[in-house]
Amino acid sequence: AKSIYGKTKFKIEVISKKYNIINLRVGLLFGGKTSTLDNLKNISKFSIKIPTAGFSRGIEILNTFDVKKIKNVSRIFNEDYFIKDGKSPWISNSLALFFILLNEEAYHHRYSKNDKTNAVNSKDWDVPYWYVDAGAAMMNCILLIEEKELSSGFMGLHNIDRKKIHEEFKIPETYQIIGMITAGVEDTNTDVSKNKNTKKKLIHNEFFS
Repeated sequence: AKSIYGKTKFKIEVISKKYNIINLRVGLLFGGKTSTLDNLKNISKFSIKIPTAGFSRGIEILNTFDVKKIKNVSRIFNEDYFIKDGKSPWISNSLALFFILLNEEAYHHRYSKNDKTNAVNSKDWDVPYWYVDAGAAMMNCILLIEEKELSSGFMGLHNIDRKKIHEEFKIPETYQIIGMITAGVEDTNTDVSKNKNTKKKLIHNEFFS
């Protein structure tokens, strides 16, 4: 795919698949754990190849394949509470975790340059475009994991002690952790309680309807 920002380095062919961002139910089809991990090694490398506002490059990804760290993260995310509620241990059983990181200062630094004097100051943006960029990296990561025929899930940090994640991975306090993506585990206890009879109109043609 091409854009005015340049080329992406991979081809995504899974857009038309029906998926749920919270729980991409794609089976674990690879034979061994080693070969599966090898397939995940370049996920961050390609997920981060996104256009960022002003080429600020303020979005970064931290990944871990370390079993001990993954277990520690599951405890920080209070996974035991969800297990007691009948949910699967989809964090602790993950093959890898990917954290989307925001360096907001990188945007302000970029928009302080001479070539941006006529642009709206990044501190005055009505829409903080760093979150748009973070979302693009998140979706790249999720789609690339699915392309490897693995399952994935996204989880925010709003209900946990963020400081513990910063300490676990030595992430600077100046960085904001947007969220975490799991890879390789299918949740067999998906919540299907949504009312399937209620459909909300999400696509509008020509005018808002």
